[in-house]
Amino acid sequence: MHKSTEKVFESVIEKVSSITEVKSIGISGAKSQLPAAGEGDIDFFIYCDEIPDIEKRKKILSNLDTEICNIKMNIFEGGHWGTGDFIEINGVETWLMFFKITDVIRNIDEILSGKYPDKIDNYYYPIGRVGMLEKITILYDKNEFLKSLKEKLRIYPEALLKKLIDYHIDKLSDMEDIERAVYRKDVLFYHFALDIAIDHFLQAIFALNKTYFPSRKRSLSFINIFEIKPNYCGERILDIIQLGSQESNMKTSYELLLSLISELIELSKM
Repeated sequence: MHKSTEKVFESVIEKVSSITEVKSIGISGAKSQLPAAGEGDIDFFIYCDEIPDIEKRKKILSNLDTEICNIKMNIFEGGHWGTGDFIEINGVETWLMFFKITDVIRNIDEILSGKYPDKIDNYYYPIGRVGMLEKITILYDKNEFLKSLKEKLRIYPEALLKKLIDYHIDKLSDMEDIERAVYRKDVLFYHFALDIAIDHFLQAIFALNKTYFPSRKRSLSFINIFEIKPNYCGERILDIIQLGSQESNMKTSYELLLSLISELIELSKM
């Protein structure tokens, strides 16, 4: 008998949480808004004393073989996304990512100390992992690891704010590549340099509003609700991008960018 995605979702939580090493499970996003096939995927973040060995994980998933399909084990191992297994729930791609709790604690402390002020490894934002954990939906929390971590992350550290603001404002002071692109009227080179500048601008304005930068996704939605920002910030960013796509308007785009950065710098001094 066909089971709903919600029912299978609950079965996965029940089975995975029965693994001895597993202490906490969470998902990014709301439990009540699971995607349909083709609309997105499900990411289970699973925190353990030790990573369960592959045979133990495989056995648990095999017990669900009438509810899930396309099981793939150890798609990746270690790194930013832990140890990852893959399944499908009613056509929805689902990732089970296992992390060692001691590694997570050490990494979070490093991020909060300002060790990683910028993106690394092909647009992975360490600060985004903190943002995810701050808002993670807890599904299982035997020793309240996730609950205590969420409480810790609730207050944005002042020291982190200062380090991020200083770092990204400093990066925004270097306009050499953008100036060269404008002088050459090189649209593609301009957009390459502009993307880097906008990235630093976004990370600075998120820090200024004491919000962990999640990634480049939905940036304008966040900016729209921020209290500290240049006037018409989102609209001006879009104008800068649009004007920069035309050789004849690149200089205007650049001037608007300088104006926006200048206002951000003034706001950071308040």
